[in-house]
Amino acid sequence: MNVPQASLAKLLSPASIAIVGASDNPDKIGGRPIHYMRRHGYRGRVFPINPQRESVQGERAWRSLGDLPEVPELAIIAVAGDEAVRATDACAAMGVGAAIVIAAGFSETGAHGRILQDAMTRRARAAGMRIVGPNSQGLANFGNGAITSFSTMFLEVEPADGPVAVLSQSGGMSAMMYGLLRQRGMGVRHVHATGNEADVTVAELAEAVLDDPEVRVALLYLESIADAGPLARAAAKARERGIPLIAVKAGRSSAGARAAASHTGALASEDRAVDAFFERHAILRARDPQELARYAELALRSPLPGGERVVIVSNSGASCVLASDAAEAAGLQVPTLAQGTQRELARHLPGFATTDNPVDITAALLSNNGLFGEALPIIAGDAAADTLLVDIPVAGRGYDVAAFARDAAASARQMQRPLVVVAWQDAVARAFREEGIAVFAQEQEAMQAVSALAWLRRAWRRPPLAWPAGSAGRLPVRKGMSSEAQALGWLRDAGVAVVEHRVCGDADAAVAAWRELGGAVAVKACSADVPHKSEHGLVGLGLDDEAGIRAAVAAQRRVLDDLGVGAAGWLVARMVPALHEFAVGVNVDPVFGPVVMVGAGGKYVESLDDVAVLLPPFDEAEVLAKVVTLRIGRRLAGLRGDAPADAAALARLAVDLAKAAVAAGPGLRSIDVNPVRVRAEGQGAIAVDALIECA
Repeated sequence: MNVPQASLAKLLSPASIAIVGASDNPDKIGGRPIHYMRRHGYRGRVFPINPQRESVQGERAWRSLGDLPEVPELAIIAVAGDEAVRATDACAAMGVGAAIVIAAGFSETGAHGRILQDAMTRRARAAGMRIVGPNSQGLANFGNGAITSFSTMFLEVEPADGPVAVLSQSGGMSAMMYGLLRQRGMGVRHVHATGNEADVTVAELAEAVLDDPEVRVALLYLESIADAGPLARAAAKARERGIPLIAVKAGRSSAGARAAASHTGALASEDRAVDAFFERHAILRARDPQELARYAELALRSPLPGGERVVIVSNSGASCVLASDAAEAAGLQVPTLAQGTQRELARHLPGFATTDNPVDITAALLSNNGLFGEALPIIAGDAAADTLLVDIPVAGRGYDVAAFARDAAASARQMQRPLVVVAWQDAVARAFREEGIAVFAQEQEAMQAVSALAWLRRAWRRPPLAWPAGSAGRLPVRKGMSSEAQALGWLRDAGVAVVEHRVCGDADAAVAAWRELGGAVAVKACSADVPHKSEHGLVGLGLDDEAGIRAAVAAQRRVLDDLGVGAAGWLVARMVPALHEFAVGVNVDPVFGPVVMVGAGGKYVESLDDVAVLLPPFDEAEVLAKVVTLRIGRRLAGLRGDAPADAAALARLAVDLAKAAVAAGPGLRSIDVNPVRVRAEGQGAIAVDALIECA
């Protein structure tokens, strides 16, 4: 639901808050928000609702919502069961702008809870009231003290306002993410948990939070995506402001199950569709909250890497080796330093030190604590250093760690590029963090973060692509599965390269088609009731004489009779020699729309699972960049004397198919094009078999 962001202001910056079920005990769910707001300087009006008390935590208490002297902008519903429903309805009826429903027992419990939740939400929407939850831990804005959450974590880990926003469906994950960030020394302004998302979603709150000028990094934890629109808008806003939007997407849905009848489309699973959506919208995906916190630290404490080249400096040769291995594993480069840089380093480092990348300044650092200060500015001036990584496997007594940190910070300011540190010792890490430098415990973690943030910068730089509105002919069937002939005909009319073929009613027509096409042909029975023909012997290949064609038609007719299905004719198609077989498929996802798959084709398509997934719109270059990462993709250039294949034609076919799917509109469910025969370079790529499923 696209709702103006102004309607969410009452959630993030309310002028007045009522707490239904308020408690005098700050350790109770109904007492914790009041305690937090008093402690963190909330300046709005607080109205505890508790019929048993005259005051709650020093605030005047009220017997009911109806007794309040004004309509609050926000209500916290901290009562359970039917009371929560009645209180939410009462808030909506009196004109409250928004409510946070903490109570559980709704959609997370099953069908009955879903019915209760949906009915309550409908009534609230009809009255113009927004709902966070139910089953929500609440929201927290440390910028203005509006802490409407009961999270214990804010007592365990001291809050500090800062430039990070955390938005999560899970209350537990929001608390964990907050704790991990604070452990790394980062201040957190927003910590919001949406619970069941009956109404307000993480994506909607992200849109609103990104209007906060103090926010510089936004972190999301998502368990489901019901509507891609708000998330796409949040990503666009983040990109416009230069704010990294980093997300953990947990779990898998059954959204792709409807594609089961189209095997190629089914391979574009829901999770890979999420990956494609994130890539399209420059949302950086983290695997877990720990990785998310590491990415956030690098994004907050340095510029985004401008490239994939890393220069490594360490006082340990072993760490140099490990860091180099980690860089390569993360897709980064360890370039050679310029000769001038190496000569200058040689003037300052011991004769047994290594002056090329990685730079090993050796254990001489213990006797000369100034070596980092001498070496880092020299390296910072080298154009090859997109990122500088300082790896300190051990330091302690005898090492001036504070000086190391100051020298590193000075070099970071000089180079205006990322400088990161690997240090597992807490005291060493703390010294560098105090200077505003991102610190990682392991080389792998550091290199993965650098690679991820370099990807994000590339994604931001990618110019937006839009396809002009297209139109496709009427889909081949109203509902269900098409025949191969219907699918190939529709694709041909939509501009997709398909094999030259004829549709014939009997053996005489099949023979005539063979003569017209000239050369060997494939003869296949056409029946929408038997989509996978080869499994039933309904495909004859390489036929090049009249007797063989007639025999194939007769044999296939007998198979159809045995199966109890009728034939819609026979498809006679020219045989197409090729170097490789690919599959290209489309699955129309209920959230993301058409999702396109390109990968290894033929009869082993499901077992190979060698596929790339893209979300329209995309161009041929994007297809090629994805395809070359596949196992089969590496063969397109030609291996061991093989001729190179026409990869450009394959990419063109994928783009044409995607455009046809987008233009087809809501009636399309899936398209399965397998195989696509990719010929030698310059000779094209041709779809020789296809199925289309319509809703």
